[in-house]
Amino acid sequence: MLTRPDDQAARLTRLEECAAASNILHTFAAALDEPEVESVLALFREDAVLSSPRREARGHAEIRSFFTEAWAADPSAKRHFVMSPRASWLEPGRVRLEAYFYFVGRMPDSSVLGWGTYDDVVDVTGPEPRFARIRMESHLRTDLVSGWAAVPAGAGR
Repeated sequence: MLTRPDDQAARLTRLEECAAASNILHTFAAALDEPEVESVLALFREDAVLSSPRREARGHAEIRSFFTEAWAADPSAKRHFVMSPRASWLEPGRVRLEAYFYFVGRMPDSSVLGWGTYDDVVDVTGPEPRFARIRMESHLRTDLVSGWAAVPAGAGR
């Protein structure tokens, strides 16, 4: 396959932007493990949108509220894992990331686990990648006693 130098340069730029965007997923998982809201917010553009099946949050103030409320509702100490990321170049400076996530958590008297998907758009125009949009869909959150089998028919995968 023969490519022109300008095609090669464009391909290299797309690959570099996809690689830069993919790195944000690890940083996001680590920030969720802390959990420190300012560390999480630093990964979002000021005008970012975070959406889940329950709620949409626009901008830093609403995203801060989203995480503050979520952590208060589930205070378990967690570890997050991101798997199988797929990066798709959208346009100069913007990359779509799709990935699966898994988490485990510890409460004083129980353990939790869960998983779901991310569908994100990452802005790579600045010195560090920032989320322009995150779409999180949790497929399951349960404890180890109930397990996956306890999900009512049609409520989870």
